[in-house]
Amino acid sequence: MGILQRFLGKITKRDKDVDAPVNKEDLANSSDTKSHLKDHKDIEIPPITVTVEYSSSSRTNKKTESSSSSHYTYQKATFTPDDYVVLDFETTGLSPEKDAIIQIGAIRFRNHHPIEEFVSFVNPRRPIPPKITDITGITNEDVKNAPTTEEILPDFIQFLKDDVLIAHNAPFDMKFLLSNVQRLGIEKPKNLVIDTLSLARKYIAETPNHQLETLKQWLQLDLSSHHALDDCWACAAVYQTCQKRRKEKFHLSDDEKQAYDTVIRILNDHNRDTSLVRYSRTSTYLDIQAFYSFARIKLTGRKKYLLSKRLEQEIIELCPGVVCEPASKNETGQTRILIQTPDDLLLVSPLIVKEFDKALRSMEDYRKYVGKAEKVIEDYLSL
Repeated sequence: MGILQRFLGKITKRDKDVDAPVNKEDLANSSDTKSHLKDHKDIEIPPITVTVEYSSSSRTNKKTESSSSSHYTYQKATFTPDDYVVLDFETTGLSPEKDAIIQIGAIRFRNHHPIEEFVSFVNPRRPIPPKITDITGITNEDVKNAPTTEEILPDFIQFLKDDVLIAHNAPFDMKFLLSNVQRLGIEKPKNLVIDTLSLARKYIAETPNHQLETLKQWLQLDLSSHHALDDCWACAAVYQTCQKRRKEKFHLSDDEKQAYDTVIRILNDHNRDTSLVRYSRTSTYLDIQAFYSFARIKLTGRKKYLLSKRLEQEIIELCPGVVCEPASKNETGQTRILIQTPDDLLLVSPLIVKEFDKALRSMEDYRKYVGKAEKVIEDYLSL
């Protein structure tokens, strides 16, 4: 929906996601794009012949209530599943309370393989604005004999079941879904939700922005734009690319997993709340974080060590008996604390707890003084 939002001039800028569309040839010829084609060359979009048909019979609905902002809330998934439903709505505008859905698309995936789809035009009971027809290609004639929202939405909710839902710029689609659910008096769905826009910002750095159209060109997908089902295919490809990159980034060796488990054990033994603890890795370090990094560990190569920003004397006072050496000039630290195995991290328990507490204090200071801190922290805690 990025182009639609930009066209109507009501999208909030973040990064470069509202820039003008990038020329496809420029993307295709860029070295970054070519170097990463291997990441998504295996993503296929096989044909599906499953269709959903609707009768024109009306339904009896429960009482109608006005939408409220609280009803728009939904729970974000904190994992990346292999089974999910990708969904997309085309609408007459941007307001979930004033505008209407004109097309629904959804695809159910099992182990990343599509098994079922749901697609239909929707009669909005109002003329489609010419600007929307220009963007989506959907005309008043297309929706004239289509089911209304009242007729189709209960079936769509049933189609979703309890699967994790995935959408690009998910707040847009979820607001339309939840607004109409409340208006019709249907029980609010409790599905977990993943936003591929947030994922793309995190795991796809090669593109100048993260609009679905730009990502589709980067992935070299031959799909139309602003058609609900094609946008679902594109969203699924973005999700699968991000999931693959996430797994590569967070895959731990046996030593790294043991080191992470040892750090968690240390914190638990000292009655610390580990719910904020996350990790990332590079080719050199395992970085364990509580929003800020508090334990950077090297477990590959000839030497294994915990890298610290503290001086050797302070470290030895906290952890007598440990062996230290200066960090190299290109490392973001002062001292290496040498270890033989991940279990040796137990010898530096006081230091790890001290650094963890410092990271939490720094996070609270960030939350207190930075305007968008809650959103940044929320992103950290998400996928």
